[in-house]
Amino acid sequence: GNITNVTAVYPHNMAHPTAQSPASLRAQGVSRWLLHDALWENDTERGARLAQEIVEYNTGIKTDIVVIVTPQAVDGILQSIGPVYVEGQGYVSGNSIQFLREEQQQGSSRGVAIQSLMRAIFNATKDRSKYLAMVNAGLQQYQQGNIVVVPEGAVVQFLISTGLERVGN
Repeated sequence: GNITNVTAVYPHNMAHPTAQSPASLRAQGVSRWLLHDALWENDTERGARLAQEIVEYNTGIKTDIVVIVTPQAVDGILQSIGPVYVEGQGYVSGNSIQFLREEQQQGSSRGVAIQSLMRAIFNATKDRSKYLAMVNAGLQQYQQGNIVVVPEGAVVQFLISTGLERVGN
C-alpha cells in the first residue's frame, strides 16, 4: 500500500480507554495508561499497538504505522542541520530535552513545545542542503535505534512518502 497521510500526534493527556497502566506506573500514582507512557515497558511492538489504540480512541484517527523519535534522534538531527529558529524562543542547536523543559517552565504544554521545535526543524529543511542533511541524520538515527518505525518494514515507505511530500512543497 501507499502512505496517504502523515499526521503528527502529540500526547495532550490522551489515555487508553481500557488498558490498565503497568504496576510500576500505578506505584507512582498513575492510574491511566497515557500516550506518552505507551513505551513504558520493554516491548516496542506492544507499546506501538497501545499508542495506536490511544490515538484512535482519542482522535478517531486510525493509524497503520507508528514512528517513534527519541530525544537523541532529535538532537542528532538538530546537530546535522545547525541551529533552527523557534518562533518566540530564538535559535536552538541541540539538547531538545532542555528546550522542552524551558518551554514547559514558561507555561507551554509538552505537546506545544514539541510542535514548535518540529515546526522549526521542518522550516529549516526548506533549504535542500539542510533537508538532505536531515534525511542522512534520520537514517543514521534509525540505524542506531533512536528512530523506530512499527511495523519495521514500513520505514522505506515512510521515508519515501515524507520525502516526496517535502519535495512537492
